Amino acid sequence: MLVRILTISQLRQSLQFEFIPNIIYFQGFRIDLPVRSKTVRGQQGSYPIKLFYTSNMPIVLQSALVPNVYLIFHVLYKNFGRYFLVRVLGSWKASGSQLVIASGLAYYITPP
Repeated sequence: MLVRILTISQLRQSLQFEFIPNIIYFQGFRIDLPVRSKTVRGQQGSYPIKLFYTSNMPIVLQSALVPNVYLIFHVLYKNFGRYFLVRVLGSWKASGSQLVIASGLAYYITPP
């Protein structure tokens, strides 16, 4: 039973976006690998290796995809909100004059 509790807590922790600053921190790390020539005596250089490679393309794709997913989930919730599967995708609640995501898959793809 103790293993199951640890697994659930690890899942909850991974969904709380606390690890994102660590990714940004590790993105700047690199190691310079020294390279020496066997044929030319005394010639040496270094070859930089990034430890954590990230590109901006996934960020652009995510920024374009998430609003479309929100729109589809919101339209489904507005028209078919009584169905369980639609509520699993996302449910909204009124906060002032606008609707905010309350739960579901749409809630978990929302950035912090």
